[in-house]
Amino acid sequence: MKTLSSALTAVVMVVACDAATAPRFFRSTVDDSKVPESLRAAYREDAARLALRDLLARGYAGIEIPHDAVQPYYDALVLVHNATGLPARDSVVDVYGIHTFPQPATRSLYTIVAGDQEWAQRLARDSVPTGDAVVDRLLSDYALSFDRAHTLSTGELLIVLRSALSLNVAALAPQFVVAPGVRASQPNGAFGDGNDIDATRGDAILVDYSVGYGDCPSGCINRRFYHFAAHADGTVEYLGASGAPPPGPQP
Repeated sequence: MKTLSSALTAVVMVVACDAATAPRFFRSTVDDSKVPESLRAAYREDAARLALRDLLARGYAGIEIPHDAVQPYYDALVLVHNATGLPARDSVVDVYGIHTFPQPATRSLYTIVAGDQEWAQRLARDSVPTGDAVVDRLLSDYALSFDRAHTLSTGELLIVLRSALSLNVAALAPQFVVAPGVRASQPNGAFGDGNDIDATRGDAILVDYSVGYGDCPSGCINRRFYHFAAHADGTVEYLGASGAPPPGPQP
């Protein structure tokens, strides 16, 4: 449990990170060997989602997210993480632990299937192969596995699948509708609002971390932004903060 004094100290640190006298440049590195594995995995997911947002904005309809679209964002996130000489880095990495808000969905989808379908009954018991060629091919091709299942009041089965890969789930989910008895198939994404990362590729990658607060289940009322530029030579530039005042430390 955080004490009042530690919470106040953290708030002071966050405010100090916004000060004009704080360092603005740091020569960082894309070497992720000192980034904890759990954090590397989170950054890989963040980078895939940032890449997918770019692709979707250009009308992308593919299922797989190209590696060459993901890697620049991953490198930029690692550069900011390793920019330990920038106080604002501590705000986004240590104080708030900011990652992308999980939209669009990249890891989970659900299908609603007639309860009398034997393949769906097998899948709901986590029994693979299911016996349906389309479903089994999709499970294999996209590293999908059973997550959970519920029987609806209509007698239909709601089956949630998860992927070991980051994918364009909005393009993958409709592939299931050709299987027998499938009533619907949709991405299984998050609702509401929260912390997020936005990024833009150019001569440098501009990375905007934001902390959302104030009734976020309905859409965050307030948002504090921290702006960075990750340059090709490994320099990370802190471009300042904007938006609402910084909130207190998050649990």
